[in-house]
Amino acid sequence: MKIGLRTIKTALGAGVSIWIAELLQLQFASFAAIICILCIEKTKKQSIRSSLERFAACTLSLVLSGLVFRMLGFNPLVFSLFILILIPLLVRLRLQKGFVNSVVIVLHIFTLEKFTLPIALNELQIVIIGVGVAILLNSYMPNVEKNLKATQSSIEEKFKKILFEYGAYLEKGDQGWDGKELLELEENLNEGKRLAIQYDENQLLSDKKGYFYYFDMREKQFVILSRMLPIVSSLDEDVVQRHVFAEFLYDISADVKSENTAYKHLQKLESQHKKMKELELPKSRIEFETRASVFHLMNEMEYYLKTKINYYDEKQIDVS
Repeated sequence: MKIGLRTIKTALGAGVSIWIAELLQLQFASFAAIICILCIEKTKKQSIRSSLERFAACTLSLVLSGLVFRMLGFNPLVFSLFILILIPLLVRLRLQKGFVNSVVIVLHIFTLEKFTLPIALNELQIVIIGVGVAILLNSYMPNVEKNLKATQSSIEEKFKKILFEYGAYLEKGDQGWDGKELLELEENLNEGKRLAIQYDENQLLSDKKGYFYYFDMREKQFVILSRMLPIVSSLDEDVVQRHVFAEFLYDISADVKSENTAYKHLQKLESQHKKMKELELPKSRIEFETRASVFHLMNEMEYYLKTKINYYDEKQIDVS
C-alpha cells in the first residue's frame, strides 16, 4: 500500500490542528482538523486560494449568523432562512468552497443558542488554526523540475529521431522505421503539460521558466511533423530535391534543443528554396508531382521553425 505525500500531510495536519486548539482550550477543537483537511490541496497556490476562500466564508458566516440569530432567534426555520441567504451570497462572492465550513461554524452557535464575542472569537481561532496548519504543511512541495527536464529531454530525442527518419526515407527510401516515436511523443507532451501546470502552481512568485509554453510550442510542431508523414511516405520518384531536403532534415535533427536555434535553420531553408527554384523544369508529370511534394514539405518545415521562433519571441521562454 502506497501512502502519498498529500495523505501524510492530511493526517499530520488533522492531529496538529486539534492539538493546538486543545492547547488553547478552545471549544469544538476537533473542528480545526476538518478545516485543515479541506485546505490541504495538490499545490501551494491551490492551498492558499482554498484557505483564504474558506477563511473569508467562515468570517462572513459568523457575522451574518450573529445578525440573523440575534434578530430572529434560534430555531430551525431561522437556520433554514440563514442558509437561503448564505448560499447565494457565497456564490456571488465566489466563496462557495467555504460553505461546509461556514455551516459547521453556524451549527456550533446554533447548538449553544447564543452569539457572543468570546464564542465568535473561539470559532475564528479554530478556523485560523486549521487554515494556518494547512498552509504551513503545504509550503513544502516536491520539486517536479527534474521530471520536467527529463520529459523535455525525452521529447527532444523523439523529435531528433523523427526528423532523422524523414531524412533517411527521402535519401534512401523505406528503412523499416515503425514510427513509434510519433505515438510516444503525444503522450510525452501531455505529461509535460501536466507537470508544467503543477510546477507553475507551486511557484508563489512569478516564474520565467515557461515550461508550459515550451510544451505547447512542441505540441504545435508535433502536429506539423504528423502532417508531413503521409507526404514523406508517398514519395517514390528519385529527384535531386529529395536529397537536398534530406540533408537539411539531417542537420536540423542534430540540432533539436531547448535553445532557440531556429533562425539559422530558417535562413538555410530559404536559401535552399531559392536554389531549387533555379533548377531546370521537371521533365515528367511524376517528377513535377514529386518536386511539388518536396516544396510542400519545405513549407511545412518553415512553419515548424517559425512556430519555435514566434513562441520564443512572444513568451520569452527560458527552459534551458
